[in-house]
Amino acid sequence: MIPLLPVDEAVRRGKEVGLDERFSSLNAFRAMLHSSRAAGAVAELLRTLMFHNTLNARARELVILRNGWRTRSEYEFCQHVRVARDLKMTDEEILGVRDPANCRAYCETDRAVIRMADELLDNSEASVETWSTLQKAFSNEELVELLLVAGFWRMVAGYLKTAKVPLDAGVASWPEGKSPA
Repeated sequence: MIPLLPVDEAVRRGKEVGLDERFSSLNAFRAMLHSSRAAGAVAELLRTLMFHNTLNARARELVILRNGWRTRSEYEFCQHVRVARDLKMTDEEILGVRDPANCRAYCETDRAVIRMADELLDNSEASVETWSTLQKAFSNEELVELLLVAGFWRMVAGYLKTAKVPLDAGVASWPEGKSPA
């Protein structure tokens, strides 16, 4: 486990590398700020993929949620359940990533986005069929971002799990008490 820095120390270190308090006070960054430069770089990519992007937020969250579920990263999954709810995604859409084949809220594009996340986790490459479906639904700029979202949050899941980063205060554990098997 990587210990969490005290909030005031994390905020101080975060300011040195351009993080605002909303990032540096999160447990993920309170642990990561032991390496301030790395935390600053991670935060810059996170900000780009979350706030300065062209990919729609719903597709992004489907990928992140599926990554969190498949990697059994409680922090990633549960943090992004909250993000998805803030985006007004329904619980069926959010929790459907646990069993996407049986989720009635998903269209063909949603299923391809989730399949891409699975294929990248399993094989580091999307299949021709999945990629073909995605190319019909997204611009090249969005496709780049979609791939980077999948890879970035896979990396983050590994960091969160290995560092044993605990959930932030106020973030609920696995919805319905159901965690990945």
